[in-house]
Amino acid sequence: MATLIAGDGAKSSHGQRLRDILGAPAAAAMVGFGLRLAAIVALRTYRFEPDHDYYAFGTEMGRIARSIVWGHGFGSPLHGWTGPTAMVGPVYPYLIAGVFLLFGVYSIAAAWTLLTLNSVFSALTCLTIAAIGRQAFGRRAGDWAAWVWAAFPFAIYWPVKWVWDTSLSTLLFSAAFLATLRIDATSRPLRWAGVGLLWGIVGLTNTTFLSIFPFAVAWFCLRLHQGVRAWIVPAGIVTASCLLALAPWVIRNHMVFGHWLLRSNLGLELAQGNLEGAEEPRAWRSHPAFNDAEMEQYRREGELAYMAEKQQEVYRFITTHPQAFARLTLKKAAYFWTGTSEIRRVFRFPELLYSLPSLLAMVGVFLAIRDGNSTGVLFAATLIVFPLVYYVTHPDPRFRHLIEPEIVVLATYTITRFSPKTSADAAPRTPSGNA
Repeated sequence: MATLIAGDGAKSSHGQRLRDILGAPAAAAMVGFGLRLAAIVALRTYRFEPDHDYYAFGTEMGRIARSIVWGHGFGSPLHGWTGPTAMVGPVYPYLIAGVFLLFGVYSIAAAWTLLTLNSVFSALTCLTIAAIGRQAFGRRAGDWAAWVWAAFPFAIYWPVKWVWDTSLSTLLFSAAFLATLRIDATSRPLRWAGVGLLWGIVGLTNTTFLSIFPFAVAWFCLRLHQGVRAWIVPAGIVTASCLLALAPWVIRNHMVFGHWLLRSNLGLELAQGNLEGAEEPRAWRSHPAFNDAEMEQYRREGELAYMAEKQQEVYRFITTHPQAFARLTLKKAAYFWTGTSEIRRVFRFPELLYSLPSLLAMVGVFLAIRDGNSTGVLFAATLIVFPLVYYVTHPDPRFRHLIEPEIVVLATYTITRFSPKTSADAAPRTPSGNA
């Protein structure tokens, strides 16, 4: 009998140890990193085709990084030396440039380094996902979400496939989202400034996230107001520090182009997704990188004039073909949540694999708001506001990936909401739980 009891105790100890490991986001991050490295090796994604002078290696960001390394400054995002650019934010191109300086422009060593860094960023997102889930919905939802992210096929695919800001932007935004959830738990001005600075860095990496920033500020102001706490000073500090982080880039663009702007490529992005008779969500054939006539026009007119002309073309299309524009917009909205042709080429059963997290996330938002969980409003703002620009420009699976951590948290919450709970499951932390 004593032996049996000892045996049961050992089994219980082993089971508890396993639960502790599975409940550790760091373990999920390490496993996730290993899976991503294995994918790089198995898929040989570090070997880029030399077509178009290695344009696929980072595309515009790779070209800008090469321009920086070769002494031409932040510019020439397509083919040849075309002068300064504001087509993308500055953070990731400078990261690529640093790697190019160390390992060579478009070298295999540089590709390995950048894809490994992407894998690190993606794996670290396990930690922010776990923290967001725990803060909003309890420990079990957060821990499960971290493991889902570690092994989720689309979370593995993008960091090992694309030399782009996607994985870094995803990590940074999830950190900013988490910081926003926690901001009403502090009364320290330096922490408020840190949150605003983080949002500014997110904007310098991928400006699309700034569309969510006003809603994030409004959300935590409402939280502070509901808690009978002053909100004007925190909101002012967060906003001012965010603008301060963005200021050097905006000033640079004004000095170079004579205009106050964060990015210059809206006209081209609009034109890519709004053509009469378009069947695919993006008209790659009309992009200057793949169209000699467009490239020559871009080179001849200059970046801002070219983008302005493209914007006028789209305006004419919208005003003369409003029904076609509306139909394309609805089609692109559906593509954003269910996947484009690239997804269907890469994965089997893609519609289910790609669409199910979207559906579960929307259910999760509904459940959170219905149950009075105030975090549901911030999640809803993210899911509603962020994709809007892609509905009117063009969608791509890696664009949804930018908010995939929040989608994974919501989807996991939906699943755990209807699964049996244990005594170890913790309630959401105050103040981001039920209002």
